[in-house]
Amino acid sequence: MFDRKFFFRLLWPVLIEQALATTIGMVNTMMVSGVGMTAISAVSIVTSLNYLIMNLFTSFATGATVVVAQSIGAGNMERANRTAVQSTVVCVLSAIACGLTFIIFGGTTVNLLFGDAEEQVKQYAKVYLNYSALSYPFLAAFSMAAGVMRGSGDTRSPMRISILSNVINVGVGALCIYLLGWGVSGVGIALLTSRIASTLLIGFILYHNDGVNIRKMSLKPQKDIIAPVLRIGVPAGIDGLIFNGGKLIIQTFVTALGTASLAANSIAGSITELINIPGSSLSLVAVTIVGQAIGSEVYGKELRKTIRLLTGYTVLLLMATTLIMVPLLPVVVQFYSPPEDVKDMIFSVLHIVLVVMPFLWPIAFVLPSCIRSTGDSTSVTVVSVLSMWFVRVLGAWFTVHHTGWGLNGIWIFWCADWVVRGIAFIIRSKSSPYISGKRWQERPKNV
Repeated sequence: MFDRKFFFRLLWPVLIEQALATTIGMVNTMMVSGVGMTAISAVSIVTSLNYLIMNLFTSFATGATVVVAQSIGAGNMERANRTAVQSTVVCVLSAIACGLTFIIFGGTTVNLLFGDAEEQVKQYAKVYLNYSALSYPFLAAFSMAAGVMRGSGDTRSPMRISILSNVINVGVGALCIYLLGWGVSGVGIALLTSRIASTLLIGFILYHNDGVNIRKMSLKPQKDIIAPVLRIGVPAGIDGLIFNGGKLIIQTFVTALGTASLAANSIAGSITELINIPGSSLSLVAVTIVGQAIGSEVYGKELRKTIRLLTGYTVLLLMATTLIMVPLLPVVVQFYSPPEDVKDMIFSVLHIVLVVMPFLWPIAFVLPSCIRSTGDSTSVTVVSVLSMWFVRVLGAWFTVHHTGWGLNGIWIFWCADWVVRGIAFIIRSKSSPYISGKRWQERPKNV
């Protein structure tokens, strides 16, 4: 049965955590705006690259979250503990490899992908990318640990750590930017410092935790533990890699429209993320709730009811945040101190996306989180990849090269991508073995 008390007990800490992560990102953008639109554009470029790498960590963490949730639902705490520590080891080793690659080849990557950008933008981007690359192992460890905690039903610990981490981020950033005048380097130092602190804190909690605990667990990866995580995490990683790779390609199209469009796209994106905090939060909570339901052998009608409620709550919460934010948009946009031409583009884009986001985004992203939590990660990946490239990327290319729609056209196809995803995932949910009630002959291999 869908437990509303358990749902809201999971949700409110995740809401706070996501709100802090989003607003801190906005604060960083606002602080660096004092350096100029070139600095905002540079941070935006590196952020698009970071999302590509961060996805590898969060996807692997999603696999671990699902396995931990299903293990706890099945009453197998020993397996949950082993999954936590061994998954973290593999994820951190991968992050070290990614970080070293970007430190060595970061400058070449920026020049290759964003050669049309202004020279100052590229120079700032290379500086920020170096600091980001150094932080990858810490980001990977925190993402994995936070995912494990959410899978066990503990959403408060990641929230508390995020609060402290974001305070450190803002404090160090303000010190480096305003007092020391280090500009983009200051933002990078703040990012690195906050991620180191959050990793140390969450590691300490997992070591002394009463629930999922990494103490006395073997660090050596074992096939029977890692394989189920990879079975979910690899398709999710491919999904996210291609999805964020598509966003990166779109970013290059935006770059071709000029620095003003690049800055407007970055600011509009950060405001959209702020409004979409309930959506991103519900996507995380859905993994725990559906994963534990599958582990407890809840299928068919009751599982469909749970998924409908999760999607419905997302729609209602997004409608609420949209209605609250629309009157405040002029004030929020002004915090970024954009020139008038940039400001006009920001409002134009936001007017397009905010009309449809509360109704389209939940089906396009919360529903696939539920499907993936049943162990069906491959179909989600196939739909996501095809829709991203044939709707969003191809649409952005068509807009830039064959129309005069500019930034508006890119965001119109962004919304069209949500429509295509939503239709495909509704169709898939009706044929999913667990959601439809047609139970598989054997228990899922990832429990």
